[in-house]
Amino acid sequence: MSLRTSQRGGSTGLIVAVTGITLSVVVMIVSVAVMTGFRDEIRNKVIGFDSQISIAPKATDNTAASILLSRADLAPIDSILPESAGYTLTARQPAILKTPDNFTGSIIKGVDKDYDWTFIKSNLVDGTIPDYNSDSTIYHIVLSRAIAESLSLSTGEKIDTYFLGSGAYKVRRLKIAGIYDTHFDEYDRNTIFGSLQMLRRIADVPDSCATIAEINGLPDDESIDRTEEAISGAFLDEIYSGRTERHYNVVSIHRLAALYFNWLALLDTNVKVILSLMSLLTVLTLVSSLFILILRRVNTIGILKALGASNRQIRTTFIIMSVRILTRGLITGNLIGIGLLYLQKSTHIVPLNPEAYYLNHVPVVIDWGTIASLNAGIILLSLAVLLLPSAIIATIPPSRAINYE
Repeated sequence: MSLRTSQRGGSTGLIVAVTGITLSVVVMIVSVAVMTGFRDEIRNKVIGFDSQISIAPKATDNTAASILLSRADLAPIDSILPESAGYTLTARQPAILKTPDNFTGSIIKGVDKDYDWTFIKSNLVDGTIPDYNSDSTIYHIVLSRAIAESLSLSTGEKIDTYFLGSGAYKVRRLKIAGIYDTHFDEYDRNTIFGSLQMLRRIADVPDSCATIAEINGLPDDESIDRTEEAISGAFLDEIYSGRTERHYNVVSIHRLAALYFNWLALLDTNVKVILSLMSLLTVLTLVSSLFILILRRVNTIGILKALGASNRQIRTTFIIMSVRILTRGLITGNLIGIGLLYLQKSTHIVPLNPEAYYLNHVPVVIDWGTIASLNAGIILLSLAVLLLPSAIIATIPPSRAINYE
């Protein structure tokens, strides 16, 4: 084999090794970013329609429209919630929206003056969010694009709405203030946002009452589960101590929307499999590259040993050469992977079918801490694995290595 052929083969092997590592890094970075994006987007949508934790009194009769919860009933939870969390009173009332040509049923979620509209504002496609501080807007509603299109409605129009309560229908003419679209069809078709004060008047109950207390602001999933358990325990203590006879349903979003969170858990498993496979590919690429480096430089190894170099010194040299290959692959992979993430985040170039994925584009989250941890893990794993194949250098005798072809 000529020197030029040997150099060409070595260069090709180097390119293949760097390319393999680059592809592995790109796949890992993109997989983690997309999984995190899906998890955050779906989680935010579910919580945006419901809440992290919901508290409602258990029904004791058949008056489903009764609004029986007040802030005084929630006194036991004041000492449990962290400073970052708080609760708002809401109500849910089934209603039928009817036009001269069509009708549909939905749930009107009555929200108070201090309701956080951030989620709906981010998905508002037409109109405005009503200001429920004014009596003139308590009959204004915000409905989804799916409902608006099914009834051929637009912002500014009014719709006859039928409420069932006390065995008779009550009719109100509601004005459409805004239209939203979250691409979350199961919720979009069944949720209309309205004024809690309107539902109180329809049910003829005091202004301090509602049917549900919604808790939000908890920092993470573990905090949600801990708080749910603590609140349930606090209400049980109230019953056992005789301070109240009322029972409450305390439900976290993890149980209320278990279907979606189980789906996200499956995505987490898929990403773990991808990360494992890509890590294995990176390791195998580095090991094979190290073997190629050793085999192509057996003569050099023999000469170095004859000159007095120790096995440890030679092994360190070849490991450093492998680390250079790893470094090139990591740098290139990070540049390409992060570049693709920024491209998707800014342009949404890769679309999705919202009917299947609840999103109209692939979501990505660029978390520098996660990317740094991913790179550190690859480096540590690669260094640990490279120690074993480099030990083959100790088995090469100088006398045979110098004459090796």
